[in-house]
Amino acid sequence: MPTITVSDATFEKIKSHAEPLVDDADSVISRLCDFYAAHKALNGNGHAAAKQNTIPLPVGSDKLTHTRLLSAAVDGVELHHADWNSLMRHMHVMAKKRLGSFEAVRKATSANLRQGYFEENGYRYLSEVDFSIQGCDANKSCESAFRLAKAMNIPLRVTFCWREKEEAAYPGQTGVIEWSPEGK
Repeated sequence: MPTITVSDATFEKIKSHAEPLVDDADSVISRLCDFYAAHKALNGNGHAAAKQNTIPLPVGSDKLTHTRLLSAAVDGVELHHADWNSLMRHMHVMAKKRLGSFEAVRKATSANLRQGYFEENGYRYLSEVDFSIQGCDANKSCESAFRLAKAMNIPLRVTFCWREKEEAAYPGQTGVIEWSPEGK
């Protein structure tokens, strides 16, 4: 593994973007590089070229294959280190607490749930709400998250980027989906 030297000032900047007890310098630098790559089209010299337009998609869009979640704001609060499945898990935990019962959550979501502990076939147990949820692709995770946001009547905004793959809807571009109670 290569070793790099950074100034004290740069190291302080790296630390300011770290989540305590989770990140090391490598993970922060990697995340910053991913963020930069997702938000800038680079010319051959590595300098920022013209800013890309963010592509807005409607809630329920099925064009999320080959995407990576960049950010998620749930009820105005940014989630740290979110990916599609962690967003879905967060929304289900919040829904159980706000809607009050497993059955209310089951009716509101499109995700596969099982009450109690179950960790086979892609399920993950959520101990804080005593049910298990099956992992799924970006399209289904996003659909479930927005269905729950509507059931809880809270705003949700997700920003994501399409990977540089021919099968992606908009390779290399950034997209956004948002819903709020005020925009019903």
